[in-house]
Amino acid sequence: MADPVIGATVQVVLEKLLSLTFEEAKSLRNCKKNLRMLTKYVSMIQAFIHDAERRQVDDQAAEEWLKMLERVAEDAENVFDVYRYESLKAHVMNIRTKLMEKVRNFYSHTAFKYKMSRKINNITKEMRAINQLANDLGLQSPMVPSQQILPIRETDSFVVASDVVGRDNDVAEIKEKMLNMREEVIMSTIPLVGMGGLGKTTVAKRIFNDEQIKQNFEKRVWLCLAEMSETKSFLELILESLTERKLEVQSRDIIVKKLRDELGGKRYLLVLDDLWRVDPTLWHEFMDTLKGINTSRGNCILVTTRMKRVASTVALDHHMLERLARDHCWCIFKQRAFVDGEVPEEMVSMENRIVELCQGLPLAASVLGGLLRYKEIHEWQAILDGNPLVTGEADNGENSLKKIYKENPKTQL
Repeated sequence: MADPVIGATVQVVLEKLLSLTFEEAKSLRNCKKNLRMLTKYVSMIQAFIHDAERRQVDDQAAEEWLKMLERVAEDAENVFDVYRYESLKAHVMNIRTKLMEKVRNFYSHTAFKYKMSRKINNITKEMRAINQLANDLGLQSPMVPSQQILPIRETDSFVVASDVVGRDNDVAEIKEKMLNMREEVIMSTIPLVGMGGLGKTTVAKRIFNDEQIKQNFEKRVWLCLAEMSETKSFLELILESLTERKLEVQSRDIIVKKLRDELGGKRYLLVLDDLWRVDPTLWHEFMDTLKGINTSRGNCILVTTRMKRVASTVALDHHMLERLARDHCWCIFKQRAFVDGEVPEEMVSMENRIVELCQGLPLAASVLGGLLRYKEIHEWQAILDGNPLVTGEADNGENSLKKIYKENPKTQL
């Protein structure tokens, strides 16, 4: 059940963290940079809390994100409370004690400051992970109009080879459709559909950068836009991507003419990544405009979306992205959790439990690997023991990424 108190409680704690001045922490070793980064992440996280509170009633992801934030914020608050207490205590003792006791207290306090620096470093890493997860879950800042309940997210077309694991068959199947449709129709649309965390964007990147695709499509455009709300602005974004120049305010007619100059007689691929909402009338208007701009056959639009209604609007058929195999999830997890990808012997026994927790979602494997990267083995054990997914609790798979952090016991920072 959603807890309306969590957001307010977390806000108070975050404000307290931000109140820790650099003057108070200047004696901590290598701490100024971490405090600057911590301040940055805390400020960004604060912007997401209102949306998470609003969504938590119907969206378990938002509720679990708030719980995760509450746990980390409370741990951080405890760390800074201990620091302030010990600093005051050391100051009082240095006033009252003799010289030898001062020397002894100096070394003791130096060890304490080193320990605190490490804890603040870990807190910063935790807050960075929480901020990234907020983006992955599509949480919004207050700057977005409340009626536009769409994720703030922007992707690019660049792909890292290590990011693409276990998707060769999907890539090959979609490529085959693209390359074989070239002489059939002017424009074809292929929706790539799947829940969040399955790797739709990664698959699209792999296809976009494939050498065969580059050879067969003279022009390629990558756009990430949650909603098609107006045809002119959409066409303008395509033109800006093709020319790599920001446009002055121009009429739709001029934009269409310039697009014809760029695309006329050329086969092209347009990727629309992470599309959440599209009006059927606007989509058909958009398609008619594109067909008028370029009558060459074999052009293709690849749409990635979580929404089946979007897929059915843009095409009659779609490609459904399935969950990853267990060994592929483990491979992704290892890449994120260990510096060299090699699993220490004492952690090999945890493989089955970790893979079960990921539930076939590559993003879950990546996020969990990043979360555990800086943890000790007893902390791994505590997190796995405290998670309901690895104790047999039923789950439909939709919430495995969101439940990674659920009911985790507080770990030592």
